[in-house]
Amino acid sequence: MRSSSPLSAPITHRRVLAGLAATVSLILGALTLNPAVAAADDVDLPGGFYDTRTLPTAAPGEVLRAESAALPLAVAVPGLPSLPSPLPAVARRVIYQTADVDGGPVATSGALYDPTAPWHGPGPRPTLVLGPGTQGQGDPCAPSRNIESGLGTNPRTGGPVVSYEEGFALVLAARGFRVMVVDYIGLGTPGIHTYADRVEQAHAMLDGARAAQALTGQQSPVVFWGHSQGGGASAAAAESAPVYAPELDVRAAYASAPPADLLAVLDHIDGSSLTGAIGFAINGMVERYPAVRRVVDRHLNDAGRSALDDLSGLCLADTRIAYGGHTTSGWTTSGRSLGELIRDEPDALRVLDHQRIGSRAPAVPVMLAGGVNDDIIPLGQVEQLGRDWCGQGAPVHLRYETTPLIPGVTHAAAAVTNFEPAVRFIIDRLAGLPAPNDCGSF
Repeated sequence: MRSSSPLSAPITHRRVLAGLAATVSLILGALTLNPAVAAADDVDLPGGFYDTRTLPTAAPGEVLRAESAALPLAVAVPGLPSLPSPLPAVARRVIYQTADVDGGPVATSGALYDPTAPWHGPGPRPTLVLGPGTQGQGDPCAPSRNIESGLGTNPRTGGPVVSYEEGFALVLAARGFRVMVVDYIGLGTPGIHTYADRVEQAHAMLDGARAAQALTGQQSPVVFWGHSQGGGASAAAAESAPVYAPELDVRAAYASAPPADLLAVLDHIDGSSLTGAIGFAINGMVERYPAVRRVVDRHLNDAGRSALDDLSGLCLADTRIAYGGHTTSGWTTSGRSLGELIRDEPDALRVLDHQRIGSRAPAVPVMLAGGVNDDIIPLGQVEQLGRDWCGQGAPVHLRYETTPLIPGVTHAAAAVTNFEPAVRFIIDRLAGLPAPNDCGSF
Protein backbone atom coordinates (compact mmCIF):
# COMPACT_ATOMS: atom_id res chain seq x y z
CA MET A 1 0.00 0.00 0.00
CA ARG A 2 1.34 3.43 -0.91
CA SER A 3 0.19 4.95 2.35
CA SER A 4 2.58 2.75 4.37
CA SER A 5 5.60 2.86 2.06
CA PRO A 6 8.57 5.01 3.09
CA LEU A 7 9.05 5.71 -0.61
CA SER A 8 5.79 7.57 -0.94
CA ALA A 9 4.85 9.16 2.39
CA PRO A 10 1.71 11.25 1.85
CA ILE A 11 1.79 14.99 1.48
CA THR A 12 -1.23 17.25 1.13
CA HIS A 13 -1.68 20.55 -0.65
CA ARG A 14 -3.24 21.94 2.50
CA ARG A 15 -0.19 20.95 4.54
CA VAL A 16 2.12 22.73 2.12
CA LEU A 17 0.03 25.89 2.07
CA ALA A 18 -0.04 25.89 5.86
CA GLY A 19 3.73 26.20 5.80
CA LEU A 20 3.96 28.54 2.82
CA ALA A 21 5.91 31.21 4.67
CA ALA A 22 8.52 28.60 5.56
CA THR A 23 8.71 27.54 1.94
CA VAL A 24 9.58 31.08 0.91
CA SER A 25 12.52 30.92 3.25
CA LEU A 26 13.53 27.58 1.79
CA ILE A 27 13.88 28.77 -1.77
CA LEU A 28 15.38 32.13 -0.94
CA GLY A 29 18.11 30.24 0.79
CA ALA A 30 16.77 29.20 4.14
CA LEU A 31 16.95 25.54 4.91
CA THR A 32 16.64 24.77 8.60
CA LEU A 33 20.08 23.39 9.39
CA ASN A 34 22.12 22.66 12.45
CA PRO A 35 25.68 23.37 11.24
CA ALA A 36 28.30 20.74 11.90
CA VAL A 37 31.64 21.97 10.59
CA ALA A 38 32.62 24.62 8.09
CA ALA A 39 33.69 23.76 4.56
CA ALA A 40 37.39 23.63 3.74
CA ASP A 41 39.07 27.02 3.97
CA ASP A 42 41.20 26.60 0.87
CA VAL A 43 38.48 25.94 -1.72
CA ASP A 44 39.11 29.26 -3.46
CA LEU A 45 42.89 29.17 -3.29
CA PRO A 46 45.30 27.81 -5.91
CA GLY A 47 45.68 24.12 -5.26
CA GLY A 48 42.35 23.94 -3.44
CA PHE A 49 39.76 21.29 -4.16
CA TYR A 50 37.93 23.41 -6.76
CA ASP A 51 41.04 24.59 -8.60
CA THR A 52 40.74 22.45 -11.74
CA ARG A 53 43.28 24.30 -13.87
CA THR A 54 46.04 21.68 -13.56
CA LEU A 55 43.85 18.58 -13.80
CA PRO A 56 44.42 16.30 -16.79
CA THR A 57 41.76 15.87 -19.46
CA ALA A 58 39.83 12.63 -19.12
CA ALA A 59 36.86 10.82 -20.62
CA PRO A 60 33.42 12.38 -19.97
CA GLY A 61 32.14 11.32 -16.57
CA GLU A 62 35.52 10.30 -15.22
CA VAL A 63 36.12 11.29 -11.60
CA LEU A 64 39.08 13.65 -11.36
CA ARG A 65 38.99 14.34 -7.63
CA ALA A 66 36.79 13.38 -4.68
CA GLU A 67 36.75 13.88 -0.93
CA SER A 68 34.49 12.96 1.95
CA ALA A 69 32.28 15.65 3.49
CA ALA A 70 30.56 15.62 6.87
CA LEU A 71 26.82 16.22 6.77
CA PRO A 72 24.93 18.70 8.96
CA LEU A 73 23.56 17.40 12.25
CA ALA A 74 19.96 17.98 11.13
CA VAL A 75 17.99 19.16 8.13
CA ALA A 76 14.34 20.09 7.83
CA VAL A 77 12.52 20.93 4.60
CA PRO A 78 9.21 22.76 5.24
CA GLY A 79 6.33 20.70 3.89
CA LEU A 80 8.25 17.40 3.67
CA PRO A 81 8.59 14.59 6.21
CA SER A 82 11.25 15.04 8.87
CA LEU A 83 14.53 13.18 8.54
CA PRO A 84 15.99 10.68 11.00
CA SER A 85 19.12 11.40 12.99
CA PRO A 86 21.83 10.63 12.09
CA LEU A 87 21.12 11.64 8.52
CA PRO A 88 20.65 8.69 6.15
CA ALA A 89 23.60 9.19 3.79
CA VAL A 90 27.32 9.71 3.48
CA ALA A 91 28.45 12.58 1.28
CA ARG A 92 31.35 13.25 -1.03
CA ARG A 93 32.17 16.30 -3.10
CA VAL A 94 33.37 15.44 -6.57
CA ILE A 95 35.21 16.98 -9.50
CA TYR A 96 34.44 15.17 -12.75
CA GLN A 97 35.01 15.57 -16.47
CA THR A 98 32.31 16.86 -18.78
CA ALA A 99 32.11 18.85 -22.04
CA ASP A 100 31.13 22.38 -23.00
CA VAL A 101 28.70 23.34 -25.75
CA ASP A 102 31.38 22.83 -28.40
CA GLY A 103 32.44 19.45 -27.04
CA GLY A 104 35.58 20.79 -25.41
CA PRO A 105 36.67 19.21 -22.13
CA VAL A 106 35.82 21.03 -18.92
CA ALA A 107 35.91 19.91 -15.31
CA THR A 108 32.88 20.52 -13.11
CA SER A 109 31.81 19.71 -9.59
CA GLY A 110 29.00 18.08 -7.68
CA ALA A 111 28.05 16.21 -4.52
CA LEU A 112 27.19 12.54 -4.15
CA TYR A 113 24.81 11.50 -1.34
CA ASP A 114 25.20 7.74 -0.95
CA PRO A 115 22.33 6.51 1.21
CA THR A 116 22.69 4.40 4.31
CA ALA A 117 18.94 3.84 4.18
CA PRO A 118 17.77 0.66 2.44
CA TRP A 119 16.16 0.71 -0.98
CA HIS A 120 12.61 -0.68 -0.79
CA GLY A 121 11.67 0.13 -4.37
CA PRO A 122 11.61 -2.10 -7.42
CA GLY A 123 14.88 -3.45 -8.83
CA PRO A 124 18.36 -2.28 -7.88
CA ARG A 125 18.98 1.00 -6.08
CA PRO A 126 18.74 3.82 -8.68
CA THR A 127 20.94 6.87 -9.13
CA LEU A 128 18.93 10.09 -9.11
CA VAL A 129 20.75 13.01 -10.72
CA LEU A 130 19.42 16.24 -9.25
CA GLY A 131 19.75 19.51 -11.12
CA PRO A 132 19.53 22.38 -8.62
CA GLY A 133 17.26 25.35 -9.00
CA THR A 134 18.84 28.77 -9.40
CA GLN A 135 21.79 29.21 -7.03
CA GLY A 136 23.44 32.28 -8.55
CA GLN A 137 26.56 32.77 -10.64
CA GLY A 138 29.38 33.24 -8.13
CA ASP A 139 31.52 30.26 -7.21
CA PRO A 140 30.48 30.33 -3.52
CA CYS A 141 26.91 29.57 -4.67
CA ALA A 142 27.75 26.00 -5.74
CA PRO A 143 25.74 23.49 -3.66
CA SER A 144 28.69 21.15 -3.16
CA ARG A 145 30.68 23.90 -1.43
CA ASN A 146 28.31 23.98 1.53
CA ILE A 147 27.70 20.30 2.26
CA GLU A 148 29.00 20.42 5.82
CA SER A 149 26.64 23.06 7.14
CA GLY A 150 24.25 23.80 4.29
CA LEU A 151 24.99 27.44 4.96
CA GLY A 152 27.83 29.50 3.53
CA THR A 153 28.72 33.11 2.97
CA ASN A 154 29.50 34.93 -0.25
CA PRO A 155 32.77 36.75 0.53
CA ARG A 156 31.97 39.32 -2.13
CA THR A 157 28.84 40.56 -0.35
CA GLY A 158 28.80 38.95 3.08
CA GLY A 159 25.36 37.59 2.14
CA PRO A 160 24.10 34.10 3.04
CA VAL A 161 24.39 31.12 0.71
CA VAL A 162 22.03 28.33 1.71
CA SER A 163 22.11 24.98 -0.08
CA TYR A 164 18.37 24.40 -0.09
CA GLU A 165 18.77 21.48 -2.51
CA GLU A 166 20.67 19.55 0.16
CA GLY A 167 17.42 19.09 2.03
CA PHE A 168 15.72 17.58 -1.01
CA ALA A 169 18.76 15.36 -1.67
CA LEU A 170 18.68 14.00 1.87
CA VAL A 171 14.93 13.40 1.84
CA LEU A 172 15.42 11.42 -1.37
CA ALA A 173 18.37 9.56 0.17
CA ALA A 174 16.13 8.65 3.09
CA ARG A 175 13.87 6.96 0.54
CA GLY A 176 16.86 4.92 -0.63
CA PHE A 177 17.84 6.86 -3.75
CA ARG A 178 21.51 7.42 -4.48
CA VAL A 179 21.57 11.16 -5.23
CA MET A 180 24.08 13.08 -7.33
CA VAL A 181 23.62 16.85 -7.07
CA VAL A 182 25.43 18.65 -9.89
CA ASP A 183 26.84 22.16 -9.57
CA TYR A 184 26.75 22.85 -13.34
CA ILE A 185 29.66 24.06 -15.45
CA GLY A 186 31.48 27.07 -14.03
CA LEU A 187 29.53 27.18 -10.75
CA GLY A 188 32.15 26.51 -8.11
CA THR A 189 34.96 25.86 -10.57
CA PRO A 190 36.99 28.23 -12.81
CA GLY A 191 35.13 30.00 -15.61
CA ILE A 192 31.73 31.66 -15.83
CA HIS A 193 28.68 29.60 -14.93
CA THR A 194 26.76 29.13 -18.18
CA TYR A 195 23.40 29.54 -16.51
CA ALA A 196 20.48 27.79 -18.25
CA ASP A 197 22.59 26.68 -21.23
CA ARG A 198 20.64 23.69 -22.54
CA VAL A 199 23.62 21.72 -23.84
CA GLU A 200 26.03 22.32 -20.98
CA GLN A 201 23.45 21.54 -18.32
CA ALA A 202 22.56 18.30 -20.09
CA HIS A 203 26.24 17.34 -20.24
CA ALA A 204 26.74 18.11 -16.55
CA MET A 205 23.74 15.94 -15.62
CA LEU A 206 24.67 13.01 -17.84
CA ASP A 207 28.32 13.04 -16.85
CA GLY A 208 27.22 13.43 -13.25
CA ALA A 209 25.41 10.10 -13.61
CA ARG A 210 28.56 8.54 -15.05
CA ALA A 211 30.67 9.97 -12.21
CA ALA A 212 28.25 8.66 -9.55
CA GLN A 213 28.43 5.20 -11.02
CA ALA A 214 32.22 5.37 -11.22
CA LEU A 215 32.43 6.38 -7.56
CA THR A 216 30.14 3.59 -6.38
CA GLY A 217 31.24 0.95 -8.87
CA GLN A 218 27.61 0.19 -9.67
CA GLN A 219 25.83 0.45 -13.03
CA SER A 220 22.42 1.39 -11.72
CA PRO A 221 19.20 2.65 -13.29
CA VAL A 222 19.29 6.44 -13.72
CA VAL A 223 16.57 9.04 -13.27
CA PHE A 224 16.75 12.83 -13.65
CA TRP A 225 15.13 15.30 -11.28
CA GLY A 226 14.89 19.08 -11.10
CA HIS A 227 12.80 22.17 -10.46
CA SER A 228 13.16 25.54 -12.23
CA GLN A 229 16.72 25.77 -13.58
CA GLY A 230 17.01 22.15 -12.51
CA GLY A 231 13.82 21.30 -14.38
CA GLY A 232 15.42 22.63 -17.54
CA ALA A 233 18.57 20.62 -16.82
CA SER A 234 16.55 17.45 -16.24
CA ALA A 235 14.52 17.94 -19.43
CA ALA A 236 17.64 18.66 -21.47
CA ALA A 237 19.41 15.61 -20.07
CA ALA A 238 16.43 13.37 -20.86
CA GLU A 239 16.32 14.40 -24.50
CA SER A 240 20.14 14.36 -24.91
CA ALA A 241 20.80 11.00 -23.23
CA PRO A 242 20.30 8.73 -26.27
CA VAL A 243 22.99 10.60 -28.22
CA TYR A 244 25.41 11.84 -25.56
CA ALA A 245 25.29 8.93 -23.08
CA PRO A 246 23.58 5.96 -24.75
CA GLU A 247 25.13 3.47 -22.31
CA LEU A 248 23.22 4.87 -19.34
CA ASP A 249 20.14 2.93 -18.23
CA VAL A 250 17.87 5.98 -18.03
CA ARG A 251 14.36 5.13 -16.83
CA ALA A 252 12.51 8.41 -16.27
CA ALA A 253 12.79 12.15 -15.75
CA TYR A 254 10.93 14.71 -13.67
CA ALA A 255 11.12 18.33 -14.84
CA SER A 256 9.23 20.86 -12.75
CA ALA A 257 8.83 24.41 -14.10
CA PRO A 258 11.52 23.98 -16.77
CA PRO A 259 12.66 27.15 -18.58
CA ALA A 260 12.35 25.46 -21.96
CA ASP A 261 11.99 28.68 -23.98
CA LEU A 262 14.44 31.23 -22.58
CA LEU A 263 13.01 34.15 -24.54
CA ALA A 264 9.53 33.52 -23.12
CA VAL A 265 11.02 33.20 -19.63
CA LEU A 266 13.04 36.39 -20.11
CA ASP A 267 9.85 38.31 -20.88
CA HIS A 268 8.07 36.76 -17.91
CA ILE A 269 10.69 37.48 -15.24
CA ASP A 270 11.78 40.93 -16.43
CA GLY A 271 10.70 43.14 -13.53
CA SER A 272 10.06 40.21 -11.17
CA SER A 273 11.87 39.17 -8.02
CA LEU A 274 14.25 37.19 -10.23
CA THR A 275 15.23 39.78 -12.84
CA GLY A 276 18.87 39.13 -11.94
CA ALA A 277 18.65 35.65 -13.47
CA ILE A 278 18.47 37.35 -16.88
CA GLY A 279 21.92 38.71 -16.16
CA PHE A 280 23.15 35.22 -15.25
CA ALA A 281 21.95 33.89 -18.61
CA ILE A 282 23.37 36.81 -20.59
CA ASN A 283 26.76 36.46 -18.89
CA GLY A 284 26.95 32.80 -19.83
CA MET A 285 25.87 33.42 -23.42
CA VAL A 286 28.36 36.27 -23.85
CA GLU A 287 31.06 33.79 -22.85
CA ARG A 288 29.98 31.15 -25.39
CA TYR A 289 28.26 32.98 -28.26
CA PRO A 290 29.86 35.93 -30.11
CA ALA A 291 26.46 36.98 -31.49
CA VAL A 292 25.19 37.69 -27.98
CA ARG A 293 28.39 39.49 -27.07
CA ARG A 294 27.91 41.82 -30.03
CA VAL A 295 24.37 42.66 -28.94
CA VAL A 296 25.59 43.42 -25.42
CA ASP A 297 28.44 45.57 -26.71
CA ARG A 298 26.08 47.63 -28.87
CA HIS A 299 23.09 48.06 -26.63
CA LEU A 300 24.05 48.03 -22.95
CA ASN A 301 24.62 51.25 -21.08
CA ASP A 302 27.01 51.69 -18.16
CA ALA A 303 24.36 50.59 -15.67
CA GLY A 304 23.76 47.41 -17.65
CA ARG A 305 27.45 46.58 -17.89
CA SER A 306 27.85 47.21 -14.18
CA ALA A 307 24.86 44.98 -13.41
CA LEU A 308 26.22 42.09 -15.48
CA ASP A 309 29.61 42.37 -13.81
CA ASP A 310 28.02 42.49 -10.37
CA LEU A 311 25.68 39.56 -11.05
CA SER A 312 28.56 37.34 -12.17
CA GLY A 313 29.59 37.06 -8.53
CA LEU A 314 26.22 37.02 -6.76
CA CYS A 315 24.21 34.20 -5.20
CA LEU A 316 20.43 33.94 -5.04
CA ALA A 317 19.60 35.83 -1.85
CA ASP A 318 21.76 38.85 -2.75
CA THR A 319 20.43 38.79 -6.32
CA ARG A 320 16.83 39.06 -5.19
CA ILE A 321 17.67 41.91 -2.83
CA ALA A 322 19.80 43.87 -5.31
CA TYR A 323 17.82 43.33 -8.53
CA GLY A 324 14.34 42.15 -7.57
CA GLY A 325 11.72 44.38 -9.21
CA HIS A 326 14.21 46.00 -11.60
CA THR A 327 13.72 45.80 -15.36
CA THR A 328 16.30 45.29 -18.08
CA SER A 329 15.11 48.45 -19.84
CA GLY A 330 17.28 50.29 -17.34
CA TRP A 331 20.31 48.41 -18.65
CA THR A 332 20.01 49.51 -22.30
CA THR A 333 20.93 52.70 -24.14
CA SER A 334 17.52 52.80 -25.85
CA GLY A 335 15.41 52.05 -22.81
CA ARG A 336 14.02 48.95 -24.51
CA SER A 337 14.02 45.61 -22.72
CA LEU A 338 16.56 42.93 -23.57
CA GLY A 339 13.76 40.73 -24.87
CA GLU A 340 12.72 43.41 -27.35
CA LEU A 341 16.29 44.00 -28.49
CA ILE A 342 17.05 40.30 -28.99
CA ARG A 343 13.98 39.94 -31.22
CA ASP A 344 15.49 42.57 -33.53
CA GLU A 345 18.86 40.77 -33.67
CA PRO A 346 18.61 37.68 -35.93
CA ASP A 347 21.98 36.23 -34.88
CA ALA A 348 21.20 36.56 -31.19
CA LEU A 349 17.68 35.24 -31.76
CA ARG A 350 19.19 32.11 -33.34
CA VAL A 351 21.18 31.55 -30.15
CA LEU A 352 18.00 31.71 -28.08
CA ASP A 353 16.27 29.34 -30.49
CA HIS A 354 19.23 26.96 -30.17
CA GLN A 355 18.63 26.96 -26.41
CA ARG A 356 15.04 25.77 -26.73
CA ILE A 357 14.35 22.39 -25.18
CA GLY A 358 12.01 20.11 -27.11
CA SER A 359 13.72 19.56 -30.45
CA ARG A 360 14.48 15.90 -29.64
CA ALA A 361 12.18 13.40 -28.00
CA PRO A 362 13.32 11.70 -24.79
CA ALA A 363 13.54 7.94 -24.97
CA VAL A 364 11.95 7.63 -21.50
CA PRO A 365 8.71 8.87 -19.91
CA VAL A 366 8.86 12.38 -18.49
CA MET A 367 6.75 14.07 -15.85
CA LEU A 368 6.45 17.78 -16.51
CA ALA A 369 5.01 20.14 -13.92
CA GLY A 370 3.87 23.68 -14.55
CA GLY A 371 2.38 26.28 -12.23
CA VAL A 372 -0.91 27.83 -13.24
CA ASN A 373 0.03 30.93 -11.23
CA ASP A 374 3.82 30.68 -11.50
CA ASP A 375 5.34 34.15 -11.27
CA ILE A 376 8.76 33.02 -12.58
CA ILE A 377 8.32 30.26 -15.19
CA PRO A 378 5.35 30.77 -17.56
CA LEU A 379 3.05 27.78 -17.90
CA GLY A 380 2.56 28.21 -21.65
CA GLN A 381 6.13 27.35 -22.53
CA VAL A 382 6.00 24.27 -20.25
CA GLU A 383 2.92 23.09 -22.12
CA GLN A 384 4.65 23.81 -25.43
CA LEU A 385 7.59 21.64 -24.41
CA GLY A 386 5.15 18.84 -23.68
CA ARG A 387 3.46 19.31 -27.06
CA ASP A 388 6.82 19.31 -28.82
CA TRP A 389 7.74 16.00 -27.23
CA CYS A 390 4.27 14.54 -27.77
CA GLY A 391 4.53 15.40 -31.46
CA GLN A 392 7.62 13.22 -31.64
CA GLY A 393 5.92 10.26 -29.98
CA ALA A 394 7.22 10.63 -26.42
CA PRO A 395 4.85 9.90 -23.50
CA VAL A 396 4.43 13.01 -21.34
CA HIS A 397 2.63 13.34 -18.02
CA LEU A 398 1.82 16.98 -17.22
CA ARG A 399 0.93 17.98 -13.69
CA TYR A 400 -0.66 21.38 -13.15
CA GLU A 401 0.47 23.01 -9.90
CA THR A 402 -2.22 25.31 -8.49
CA THR A 403 -0.73 27.16 -5.53
CA PRO A 404 -2.35 30.62 -5.43
CA LEU A 405 -0.32 33.56 -6.67
CA ILE A 406 1.85 35.01 -3.93
CA PRO A 407 4.81 36.86 -5.49
CA GLY A 408 8.11 35.30 -4.50
CA VAL A 409 6.34 32.25 -3.05
CA THR A 410 4.30 30.47 -5.71
CA HIS A 411 7.20 29.34 -7.86
CA ALA A 412 9.13 28.16 -4.82
CA ALA A 413 6.19 26.25 -3.33
CA ALA A 414 5.99 24.00 -6.39
CA ALA A 415 9.29 22.34 -5.45
CA VAL A 416 7.46 20.97 -2.40
CA THR A 417 3.96 20.34 -3.76
CA ASN A 418 5.32 18.42 -6.74
CA PHE A 419 7.67 16.32 -4.63
CA GLU A 420 5.50 13.33 -3.72
CA PRO A 421 3.79 13.05 -7.12
CA ALA A 422 7.26 13.05 -8.71
CA VAL A 423 8.52 10.31 -6.38
CA ARG A 424 5.46 8.19 -7.21
CA PHE A 425 5.97 8.78 -10.93
CA ILE A 426 9.60 7.66 -10.76
CA ILE A 427 8.91 4.61 -8.58
CA ASP A 428 6.24 3.44 -11.01
CA ARG A 429 8.61 3.82 -13.95
CA LEU A 430 11.32 1.86 -12.12
CA ALA A 431 8.70 -0.84 -11.57
CA GLY A 432 8.01 -0.95 -15.30
CA LEU A 433 4.41 0.24 -15.00
CA PRO A 434 2.89 1.94 -18.07
CA ALA A 435 3.51 5.69 -17.98
CA PRO A 436 0.56 8.08 -17.86
CA ASN A 437 0.33 9.90 -21.17
CA ASP A 438 -1.43 13.24 -21.24
CA CYS A 439 -0.57 14.03 -24.86
CA GLY A 440 -3.52 15.59 -26.60
CA SER A 441 -5.03 16.94 -23.38
CA PHE A 442 -3.03 20.15 -22.97
